[in-house]
Amino acid sequence: MFKTESLQAFVSVAEHQSFTDAAAKHSQTPMALSKQVSQLELKLGEALFIRTTRKVRLTEFGEAFYHKAQDILQQHLLLDEWLETREEKLAGTLTICAQHGDMYVETIYPWVDEFCQLYPEINLRFDVNESVIDIHQQQYDIYWGVSEYLGEKFNGLKKRFLWRSKYGIYAAPQYLKKYGVPTTIKELQEHKVIGYLHNQPNNILVYKNPEDSSDKPYEAIELASDIQTVAGLTELAAQGLGLINAAADQLDIKRHVLQGTLVAVLEDHWSDAAEIYIYYHQTKVMQTKVRAFIDFFLAKRPLWSA
Repeated sequence: MFKTESLQAFVSVAEHQSFTDAAAKHSQTPMALSKQVSQLELKLGEALFIRTTRKVRLTEFGEAFYHKAQDILQQHLLLDEWLETREEKLAGTLTICAQHGDMYVETIYPWVDEFCQLYPEINLRFDVNESVIDIHQQQYDIYWGVSEYLGEKFNGLKKRFLWRSKYGIYAAPQYLKKYGVPTTIKELQEHKVIGYLHNQPNNILVYKNPEDSSDKPYEAIELASDIQTVAGLTELAAQGLGLINAAADQLDIKRHVLQGTLVAVLEDHWSDAAEIYIYYHQTKVMQTKVRAFIDFFLAKRPLWSA
């Protein structure tokens, strides 16, 4: 690899036919410029100049190398110009994945038009994957609103905190009328859970034991389960088909609670460890389009639905 500075020193000396004149243009000493050219000659194994006391001239090899060096420096210049243009005008496709469509509704969709006007050359692709995400099989630029499991599973990802919510237990009034309202964890044994297929096992209900002084963020109990799914747990619970776990700040949960189609159960046993993050791939320098997207939508956090 040739250093750009060495090529620039060589080309300047060749054009001025003088180390002194070239050094003056670049605010260097003739000795410093001569050293750079000598190191270049040593690396090439060929002489570039024939030196005399009054001026220097290119060797035959030096003449050929001069034209190649000019081409390389021109490409560097074009690359710098392209980078400057790109910094001013971000472009490209940005792919985002969330595990629930309502996450977009509450935190992104109301401001997409504003973002697009600010960055008209960025194309946005939103996807929803309600199953467990495998970043090797499903590659996105940003994983928006995913719980801590993703960072634990793929520790090479970078993350930004999005929000924290209590992780509650909910059921429909008609379900509780039929099976009774549980007041203790022990009484849960008489109840059913709508299972999440990607839990292991998939028929668990997560709760927090307030008397447990250990560092465990939650415990789990296995219950009877007639239905297991990866999507639509909230709607199934609202039909009276079983208990579910859900984040209290989840938009559809708040809507059902407000409408009275779901009610909170065993609130003293809710886990407060549900944390949601934005994940993105670790690179030496954060992609500008990724930074622009995350910074823009996190700045809207005060405007998210209460």
